[in-house]
Amino acid sequence: MTTEDGIYRKLYKEIDERMPIGFPTHESGLEIQILKNLFTPEEAEIAINISALPEPLEKIYKRVKKNGISISKEKLEEILDNLNRKGAIQGGGSIYDKKHNRRRYRLAQWAIGIYEYQLGRFTKEFAKLAEDYSLGVFYKEFHKKNTPGQMRTIPVEKSLSPEFKTVSTYDNIRDIITNKVDKIAIINCVCREHHDVLEKQCELSSTRRCCVMFNESAARRIKDGLGKEVSKEEMFEILNKYQKEGFVLQPGNSQNPSFMCVCCGCCCGVLTMAKQFPKPAEFYSSNFYAHSNSDLCNGCETCLTRCQMGAVTLENGKSIVNLDRCIGCGNCVTTCGMKAMKLYKKGKSITPPKSSGRLYAKMIIKKRGLWGTIKMAGKILTGMKV
Repeated sequence: MTTEDGIYRKLYKEIDERMPIGFPTHESGLEIQILKNLFTPEEAEIAINISALPEPLEKIYKRVKKNGISISKEKLEEILDNLNRKGAIQGGGSIYDKKHNRRRYRLAQWAIGIYEYQLGRFTKEFAKLAEDYSLGVFYKEFHKKNTPGQMRTIPVEKSLSPEFKTVSTYDNIRDIITNKVDKIAIINCVCREHHDVLEKQCELSSTRRCCVMFNESAARRIKDGLGKEVSKEEMFEILNKYQKEGFVLQPGNSQNPSFMCVCCGCCCGVLTMAKQFPKPAEFYSSNFYAHSNSDLCNGCETCLTRCQMGAVTLENGKSIVNLDRCIGCGNCVTTCGMKAMKLYKKGKSITPPKSSGRLYAKMIIKKRGLWGTIKMAGKILTGMKV
């Protein structure tokens, strides 16, 4: 019989190796502590048998029985549904099989995944674990050079000068909402809730409802009561508020994003993890950068407080932008009374994948290599766990 710690170690390995984003080991074993907070030993043993791709109950039941676990199909369904409710795995929602009218289940990665599913569930203990793990080791897994990120940074609308008004739709939030979105919901930000539980006050704003969901994701959040539906016109007004407060806009990294995070540099997990690096801009998908004209700058320091990445400093009474830290959000531009700050387009534009499916396919190919991806495709075709 496998020991209890051995079961959690096996589950850790499944998540680390099978998911697009790995689950790296912390020197203090925080990854195992996280799993113990989310899964009972019985649940962990069941989760080891879940694939990285969505599967129906019947398929998981056959695998569980084949691997020697004595359990009824009804009990297995109860365990899987409970894990889904706890935000430990993914079930239903976006992976529901509409064609056959049945729920499907799959493993979840730490982020974007398990961490975000803890909205409304954080305890102080788990919040501390999450922070120590993410800033301790996970940031190196989430942000990797030459690997497409799960999110990208786009400029706040008023930072785009007239020559950029025809910028690609995927770099203009107004165009995204106008042309790509049918339904919108805003929900509480999981990162800000996380910091509230730790009694850490946000340095930027008291706003909490600042995670934006689009289309099917919005419909699900409205249905489960977490989301408040807003019209496009209302969303544009809300965006003006976000811009005034200085939030960074980070939609999903595709041409049809299902969500947009509205972030500050003190609470946002994506930004705080990136700030662990001396050159965070190297890890970002962004087509813009800011530059200050020293002839126009009067040294008011407004841009220093607006920047969420610590990219702006003052030298000899003039603002200087460190391009190793600038992610092109444009917040320093909108409040520069002297018009010294301006956003510029990078020489080489990054076009996001057409869909989140294609994004994660690229990430899998990058992680497993061509041969590993071919073997994975073979397993999918033969109905094996991947």
